[in-house]
Amino acid sequence: MKEKILLFIFMVLVGTQVLQAQTVRITGKVTSAADGMSLPGVQIVVVGSTVGVITDMDSNYALNVPATATTLRFTFVGMSPVVVEIAGRSVINVVMKEDVEVLGESNCPRVQHQG
Repeated sequence: MKEKILLFIFMVLVGTQVLQAQTVRITGKVTSAADGMSLPGVQIVVVGSTVGVITDMDSNYALNVPATATTLRFTFVGMSPVVVEIAGRSVINVVMKEDVEVLGESNCPRVQHQG
């Protein structure tokens, strides 16, 4: 009986190590191209999955991605989305540019006041 318990504990420990080896931790910072300022609240998602995170108040992020993941997508209101290949990197810093089409007046509905 003792051998079965030890074997079970060994299998659990080995299984845990295998599961941990199947993810990769990626960290980085996201800034604005216009002024180099931080962008808190940028959404980072592993393309083709539901794995994601948002940047903190200092614009930093940390994300555990599946080892098979190949691409990250960065989105933020008023900025053009950025798609980045992971390519074996563990640190990915991103600079986002303003999305001129989103910020332009032509996309804003005009409010007509009745008076």
